[in-house]
Amino acid sequence: MKISKEKKAKIRLEIINAAVKLIGKNGFKATTMKAISIKAKIGIATIYNYFPIKEDILFAYFEEKYIEVSQEISNLKGFDKYNLDEQIQVLFETTLEHFEKDKDFVQEAFHLTIFSAITSFNESRKSRDIFLDLAKDIWNTNYKKRKKQIPKLQDWMLLLFWEYYLGIVAYWLKDKSEDYNHTTQLIEKTATIIYQFIDVNFIDKFLDLGAFIYRTHFHSFLNSFTPIDNKNDYK
Repeated sequence: MKISKEKKAKIRLEIINAAVKLIGKNGFKATTMKAISIKAKIGIATIYNYFPIKEDILFAYFEEKYIEVSQEISNLKGFDKYNLDEQIQVLFETTLEHFEKDKDFVQEAFHLTIFSAITSFNESRKSRDIFLDLAKDIWNTNYKKRKKQIPKLQDWMLLLFWEYYLGIVAYWLKDKSEDYNHTTQLIEKTATIIYQFIDVNFIDKFLDLGAFIYRTHFHSFLNSFTPIDNKNDYK
């Protein structure tokens, strides 16, 4: 019998939720696929059909969360009227709010997927790109609203933004302050810096400066050398 897309998505989510509870409580190594199967009340063969290896469930969790965050932000009234630094704050704070109830799992999964040798490039890139597609959409909407040119090296800037995001999550995981006030302050202060960096389009201006120097000085300097006329060398 053919299973509908909705049913497949439901089964996938049930497997992820079972794994989150077990890994958050017992750790990644101590949690077996069999245990996840029992917790989810889903056959072990079905589990492997959805997730051939246990590590795939970690990446799937982050994919689901980033999609949830994207949906929540898209439904947030007035979000398009926020300044870019405010939008960055909302993006990060919303993401951390979605992580909070699963913090023990996120602690385990974050270090395994980011810092461990088990990291699969293709799988990690898929979850990363979901998050960065959301960030890119926020950026481009903001650029268009203010009639600003999209940076030439935007994809490179987005990768830097991903590293910045990972730093925020790592800080949040260790934050013991009440209601994560220290993380909130860190986001507020750094989001302003990131906004200014993006707003002044520093990278493109630096490239334009480099191109100007090359055209007007270095290129002219190279052209000042004329080929040696071998016929006249020994006259």
